Amino acid sequence: SGTSIIDMLRASKEFCNLNDINLNNQLFLIGYSEGGYTTMAAHKMIEENFSNEFNITASAPSAGPYHLSGVMANLMLSFQPYGQPYYLPYTVLAYQDKYNIVNDLNEYFLDEYAEILPGLFDGYHSVGEINDIMPSIPIQIFRPEVIEEFQTDMNHPLRVKLSENDLHNWAPSSPMKIFHSEGDELVPIENSENAYTNFIFNGAPNVDF
Repeated sequence: SGTSIIDMLRASKEFCNLNDINLNNQLFLIGYSEGGYTTMAAHKMIEENFSNEFNITASAPSAGPYHLSGVMANLMLSFQPYGQPYYLPYTVLAYQDKYNIVNDLNEYFLDEYAEILPGLFDGYHSVGEINDIMPSIPIQIFRPEVIEEFQTDMNHPLRVKLSENDLHNWAPSSPMKIFHSEGDELVPIENSENAYTNFIFNGAPNVDF
């Protein structure tokens, strides 16, 4: 997610240079929901790896799922109906594509979902179409034994990859203002609360929530 933003920034700078558009060298990052996660990922990646190329003026990550292995995983494990059940297979299929966690999706998903879900994430099917074939409790697409393994094993391969992509425990140095709605049912506010608490504890000099 961070790489995508950095590539876009580079392309934007090149476009401005080719078209004689002056830049003031101020860089503001902002995004909401998945964009909030992406904003924070870009902020972190720039400060850790590309500070010689970009200087962040300020960022405003909003309502992002920064604690994937904790808050978001626990939400799925709560066995409660969820407003956008497609979020779960969307995430798992993306991680499978990136990390090849299992040899076959049948190892995770019940057979009927392993067969039908991958084909629905082809860019031609709507969110509504995917939600229509999902159970209202998303975790029910998983095999029961996999759910139990994920719950009890902190080193479960999927949990490990989620943890590697957590963004709630570091320390931004450039100014950051975090926004989140207390009533967010899809991405709970605890994602931002955890991040803010950790950032302050880790010595972040200019973070507001």
